[in-house]
Amino acid sequence: MSIPRLPLTTSAVEERLRAELVDMGVDAEEITADSKFDTLGIDSLDVADLMIMVTKEFRVEIPRSELADVTLGELAERIVASGPA
Repeated sequence: MSIPRLPLTTSAVEERLRAELVDMGVDAEEITADSKFDTLGIDSLDVADLMIMVTKEFRVEIPRSELADVTLGELAERIVASGPA
């Protein structure tokens, strides 16, 4: 018998994304829901790693090219709206 998955919330996804960004070396105080990925000082390899994490953990595929002008909050909302694939 499988354990049911809890519904994803935007705040839970934001926290997970925030934790991943901190692991990449981004200062936690710089990361807000309004932060754009291109202003956080992460390189293209970090972005690729972030997208791999999103795909594995949330089962949602989002092309890296779509992160160009997206905020952390907008990405979290998109992940929640897309739901598991």
